Amino acid sequence: MSQHDERDDDGALPRPEEGNPRRERGRELVPDAWRAYDDTLADDPLPGDAPAEAKDWLADQRTMHGLLRALHSQDAAAREGRIAAVLARIDAEPAAAARRRWFAVAAAALLLATFGFWALLPASLPTASAAVERAVQALARDVAQRFHVEVVRAGASGRERARHEFELVTSPGGRFRLDGRLEFGGLQFGEFTLGSDGAEVWALGGNGAFRLASPLADKDRLQQRFGDVIDLGYLDVHALVRRLPEDCELRVVAREAGADGRPQLRIEAESKRDDVRARLRSAWLLCDEATGMVTRIEIDAVGEGFSRRFVLQHLGEQPAGLAAFGRPW
Repeated sequence: MSQHDERDDDGALPRPEEGNPRRERGRELVPDAWRAYDDTLADDPLPGDAPAEAKDWLADQRTMHGLLRALHSQDAAAREGRIAAVLARIDAEPAAAARRRWFAVAAAALLLATFGFWALLPASLPTASAAVERAVQALARDVAQRFHVEVVRAGASGRERARHEFELVTSPGGRFRLDGRLEFGGLQFGEFTLGSDGAEVWALGGNGAFRLASPLADKDRLQQRFGDVIDLGYLDVHALVRRLPEDCELRVVAREAGADGRPQLRIEAESKRDDVRARLRSAWLLCDEATGMVTRIEIDAVGEGFSRRFVLQHLGEQPAGLAAFGRPW
């Protein structure tokens, strides 16, 4: 740091004022002899001991320049340390980001395992009582339903002896109408119609040669007239399904797709009674899971010396006004 001296008119330096030399001596009132002891101008060793009166000034100089050197140090080791720290931070950032990504993946997997796994599982099956109750409610609507009915009779040996096919229209309140042909041993007989308007049961066959009518309350006695050809109790589908919880042990065994792809519930029924008469021993039914409507029923019944399979396949609703349950004569 260079300084220019100011001299008086005769060229001599003014003498320092009395008092504190550090406070009273100005920056330009420094003898040249003192400057040789200022190591801030050169890194060479000092030329001997400085005068006692110059020590305060030298202390100020060295303190100030020491601070400036420390502030503007070009220390290579410190600079390399700072660079290394910056590089380490740069290298650590991708690793930290990767750890954050893996943490997010792990958290998502945990949430999926906790909640998503259960959401992916198929819905649990409803209870049999709930499924059958929905079927009863669907059949209880004041709408006529159409079914294709097949009755297969076999002897004690299991050999098929008769097969009958009918079209059934049924409605709640004991109303039904069954139309078809009777077949025994491969021989088909004339048209046969059996119906009920909820108060009376009637039958018509043989091109009108055979007629029968009886109060519905006497259907057990009337059943004896039909023998093992048809069971009147299976024609009122609403009443049949409604009685299942009373007569059978029920369980929902599967959920399966119907012919139209809609989910259906398969319900199995086992009779609670060991009845020797021709009564239901076991059955299974399919119900549309969305609507509750019965789409198929298969019933196995046994009697003295024979067995019978009764199959109902739902065909849809009968258009209003086309269902005639009263006797035609």
